[in-house]
Order: sequence, then structure tokens, then C-alpha cells
Amino acid sequence: MQFPKSSVITLILCNVLAVSVQAQQAGEVKAQAKPAQPQQVEVKGKSQEEFARTETASRSIVSNAELTRFGDTNIVDAMKRVPGVQVTNNKLHLLGMAAGYTQILIDGEAPRGITIEDIPLNMIERVEIYRGANAQFSTQAMGGTINIILKKAASNTQHSIKASVGHMFQNNGGLDWFHSGKDGNLSHTVSVALSKDRMSAGQPSDSTINFVNENVLTGAKSEFQNVQHAQRSDESIRIAPRIQYKTDSNINLTSTSIFAHNRFNGDTISQYNNVSGRVFEIGKTTSHDNNRGTNFGSTLKAVTTLDNEIGVDVSAGFQAQSYIARSYTQNYQPNGALSFNRDLNTDVHVLVGISTGKFSIPTNKEHDLVIGWTAWRADVDVENNQIDRFPSSQNSIFRPHSANSVMDNAAFFAQDDWKFKKNSSVSLGLRWESQGIRTENNFGDKVHNRASVLSPVVQTMWQLDPQNTERIRLGVSRTFKAPEGTQLLMPKIYVVNNSIENPNIVGNPFLRPELSWSVDAAFEHNGKDGLNYAVRAKVQSIDDIHREVVFEADNAFWKKFVNAGSAQSESIELSTQFPLKRVMDNGPDMDFSASYSHFWSDVKDFSSPYNSLTPYKYVMTFGANYRAKDIPLTAGLSAKIQDSHWQQISLTERQYVKTPKNVDLYALWKFDKQSQLRFAVNNALGGKAYDNLSYASVGNSRSQSARAVPTARNLSVTYEYKF
Repeated sequence: MQFPKSSVITLILCNVLAVSVQAQQAGEVKAQAKPAQPQQVEVKGKSQEEFARTETASRSIVSNAELTRFGDTNIVDAMKRVPGVQVTNNKLHLLGMAAGYTQILIDGEAPRGITIEDIPLNMIERVEIYRGANAQFSTQAMGGTINIILKKAASNTQHSIKASVGHMFQNNGGLDWFHSGKDGNLSHTVSVALSKDRMSAGQPSDSTINFVNENVLTGAKSEFQNVQHAQRSDESIRIAPRIQYKTDSNINLTSTSIFAHNRFNGDTISQYNNVSGRVFEIGKTTSHDNNRGTNFGSTLKAVTTLDNEIGVDVSAGFQAQSYIARSYTQNYQPNGALSFNRDLNTDVHVLVGISTGKFSIPTNKEHDLVIGWTAWRADVDVENNQIDRFPSSQNSIFRPHSANSVMDNAAFFAQDDWKFKKNSSVSLGLRWESQGIRTENNFGDKVHNRASVLSPVVQTMWQLDPQNTERIRLGVSRTFKAPEGTQLLMPKIYVVNNSIENPNIVGNPFLRPELSWSVDAAFEHNGKDGLNYAVRAKVQSIDDIHREVVFEADNAFWKKFVNAGSAQSESIELSTQFPLKRVMDNGPDMDFSASYSHFWSDVKDFSSPYNSLTPYKYVMTFGANYRAKDIPLTAGLSAKIQDSHWQQISLTERQYVKTPKNVDLYALWKFDKQSQLRFAVNNALGGKAYDNLSYASVGNSRSQSARAVPTARNLSVTYEYKF
């Protein structure tokens, strides 16, 4: 399969464009909320929990109560404590594969054009975790799928306001307001969230990296140090209204919209201190960055059942995005003289239209047939202009780049859920996806190409007893990972002090998708005494894996993505949840959870012994939740431990990241039914920096770097009032 050769900003296409949040999918079972169990994946209300256990596809549930337990203000921070979930560079992914391999969905659709952090936590009903593929979703899910389900329109009137303040590397705060109401067949919810320095608070102001370069042919060696000091600030506002109306003809209409505006300012001083050997052309850089992003999307969904009992679920929506970035840098020679000023102006405008639909066709008691489609088209205009101005010359270097890109995507699927022998079922799914790209830039380059993939998905579930307290699951699926826009054709990015560890960047229009076959199996036990445990395993084979390579060309170092051969991975996960009273009759009201995951992987064309897919071999988590008997206090903790080892992260680089042990604590005091106060400490063991080491080899050049990454405790206090 050949993947499109796009031009520059087909870039923001693959993942950044497309449509807003989709409305709640039809046929979901309404959940009756119960107090959630700590660190427990399946913690939704009983009806939802039981429904997930009887489904063929393996689906784990994380409730809103679990997401908000530690006082987090966004979904990324909240999910980092869920067993089997990892957060890397602010991206969610399931363990066993790097970030970018896990599919993130909102109500079953990709959040194109917005980030999941744009969704207020009080708008989220639950999160569903699928470790295998599902034909009704896109099969770009080599690492699994995290599906964020939004709340339905409310059945009664409710108001709540939540204020929070915190401190990590700097102070931060937020304010959330939520309102819901119902009048006859019309109901609505509105969420407004404001934040100040939420992103900046998690970033240290100072960092130091030490480098050692060597040419093994000539013996030339140099050492230098890069010291940075940054001051950052950010503000955001998010407004999310949802309206639901039921017509007299039994059609449920749901309108879901999200408006988000983010503003970021940063001032950075970067100093290059020469120790020995090569002296860089630039000794100091000062920069000021000013970024603005605005997203607005809206979706209208209609759900009904026809006279012949065929269920219809269709939706249409749009997404509009504007991103404006301004960067101004002053670059000084080692002697302090100004070398040149650089202006980098980037403007991105995206407009997307999308349509989805599915039909649930009743056949007989044994079969549930679903067929459907997804289609979207995105139009992206990008301008990326770089100007270098030199004080000693009247001439400036102007590197303008503009491009218009159009991407269209169409997918069709069919899925048959077949129940047999009363206690067992099998799901047979087939999904076909096709994606086309047309791009033209200001240099006259034109690209028109299309790619498609056919993905079969087979899943089975056997209930081992009539009460369905024990079951076995088995699944086989084909998944893929398309290249991200920035990995394809893009403007060349030139950096100051070009070196092996700081190369220029260029795209690769010939990058092919990764293709994978996987087999996953699980044994699950859910006892009526509260004891739950599960064993899950997965084996996966990947072809045309994406990795970066650093190379020399035109007397400079460059970096791009290439297809780096095949890989194989295996994983096993053990998890359990239980109440203390199960083993101690007179014990306090406490719940415990624990999990252990182990991984094996091998990237065929990478050098041993560092050729693994992940920088860790095992991950352990532990959670506890305590409910006081005589006072309105709830408290708990979450802990995570994982190993570290060297990993070949590209064809030319390997990295070692010493991951610190992490412990989070919270305490919740309920004054009454209307008000409560939450205190949380994330990274309670913080304060110690962890090591980040890297090694690169390109031709005769070798490079080593070492950085101590600062950490800090994140303290937060949140007050919530309902009225």
C-alpha cells in the first residue's frame, strides 16, 4: 500500500483537522452512578459495568468520579493513574507501545482540530478502554483505543461551580461552572472552564544539558553546555454547550459544540557555554513566543428507530480552527555581538466537514448486525514565513512557504455480533478506509495521491459460568498507523548551531503506513464478594515501523522519519481490585487495587540490546481508597513504579530516561450535600531530578548528552459547590 505524498501541511491534516466532538452514541446503557472504587478500571455504575462484561469486545470503564478524585483539571492528568495507561509528553497512550500508537476518540470519533484537554472534566461521563480493535472505530489503533464518552443531556436542573488553586513550579488556578436543565422534551447542559498557567506550571524554568561530541576518524573532540531559563504564561477558556430534543415522532436530536481559545506567551534565554573544542557560531539566543489558538466545532446527531425496528444513528458537523504563532529571536555571537534576528510567523486555518452514520439491523435472537460509514473532508491553508535580518547587511534572508491542502477520508464497516450456546458470542467485523490528499504550495509543487486499507476484526467471548462471573476473551485484528502530517513533506526547518544532537528537520513524502496483526486474550473474574481480577496478554507483529534517522547532507545534519523494518511485541497484564473487608471482617472501609504489566519487544533492524519498542520492561501500580465511618472524609493514594533501560529510539539514537517513582495523595471533605473541599498532592515524593541520557552515532560523528530533569510536588486545593 502506498501512502500519499503530500506537501507541507498536509501536515496538520492527518490528526489536527477534522471535526468536533461527536454526540453520545446510540444504544448505550444508561449508567446509575455508584461510588467509584480507587484505581479500578471498571468502576462505572452497575448497569454499565454488567453491560461491558456481557459484550464480546473487551471494554474497561473509568468513571467521572475516578477522573476527578485527585483534583485534576484535565483528562490527561486524570488518566495517568489508571492502570495500563501512560502519559508521555502530555499524550495519552496504553502501555506496551509508544505515544502515537493509541487511538484517542471522543464519542467514537477522532478529536480532529481540538485537543482532548479542551473538554472540561465535568462534561465527561466515563472513559472506555479497548485493548483490541473495533470495526466501528477507525482501526488506526495499534496500541489500543481510549474512547471518551460525554455526558448525556441532564434530566433535572443542576448548577455547580468549582474553584481550584495549585502550585508546582509556579502558581496556577482554574474556575469551572456547570449548568444543566430540562423543560419537557428539551434538555441542555453548559460547561465553562477558565484556567491560568495550567500548562506552564508543569514546566521547570531552568534546565541544563551537557554535550560531548567526537569524530572517531580525526579524533577531534568538543564539549559544551546548553543552559536555558524560561518564563511562561498561558490562559484558556472552554465553553461546551449540549442540547437534546426528543421530537413527537421519536427522533432524538443532540447538538454538541465546543469553543476553545488558548493563549501562550514565553520568554526564553538559551546560553551555549563552550568547554573545549568546537565553538558554536551562536553563543546566546533570546526569544519571545506568542501563540494563539481558537477552535470551534459543532455536531448535530439524530437517533431513531424505524417501524421495521432498524436503528438509525446519523450525524453531521464541522470544525473550524485558527492557529497563529509569532516567534522573535535575537542570536548573539560568543563574544556578545548580535549575529542576526529571526522572525518566524506561522498561520494555520482549518475547515472540516464530517458525516457519520450506522444502521443497527435486527435479524434474530442470535445476531446483531451493524453497518455504517464515516466521511470527512478538510481544507487547510498554511503560511510559514521565516525572515533572518543581519545588522551588518542591508539584505535579509526570506524563506516564505504557503500551501493549500485538501484531505478526504471515507470508511465503511460491517459488524455482526453473534451469540451462540447462550453464554458465548463472537463479533465479526470488517472495515475499509480510504484517504486522499491533494496539495499545492507556493513553489508550484503539486501532489495527488490516495491510500486504502482493509481491516478484519474478530473477537470472541466465552462465559464460563451461568452468572458470568468468569469469562475468556480472544481477538484477532489488523490495524495500521498512518504517517502524521509533520512526518511527510514539510518546509525545511533550519536551526542555529546545527549539530548531530540539534539537526535541521525535513519531511519524507514516501513514508508508508505501519501495518500490524495482533492477537489478544484475557481471562476475567468478577466476584459478587467484590474480588475482581484479570489476566490479559497480547502478541503483535508490525511491518514498516516509523523511526527517525539523522543524516549528513549539504554540510549539515538533518532528521526525518523513515520506514525502519519490522517489529514484534508481547505483553502480559495482571490486575486485581478488592475491598479490605473481604479479608478482614472488622477492617476499615477501604478498597485496594494493584496491577503488574510486563513487556517484551524486538525491532528487527535496530542494534541489540536496545531494540525495544518501549523504554521500560515492567510497570506496577497500586491504589487505595479509604472512607471514614463517623466523619465525611474520603482519602486515597495512587502509586506507580516502572523500570528504565536504554532504548534505541531511532536508527541513529538511543536514550535512557530514569523514571522516578510516583505517589499521589488526596483527601476529600464533604461539608454537606452541596459543598466539598479537596486537597491533593501529586508526585508526593518529588523534588529529586531524574536522569535523561542520550547517545547518537552518524557516520564518523558521535554525541553524548546528559540532563537532570527537575521534578516538583504538585499541590492543589479545590472547592466545589452545587446549587
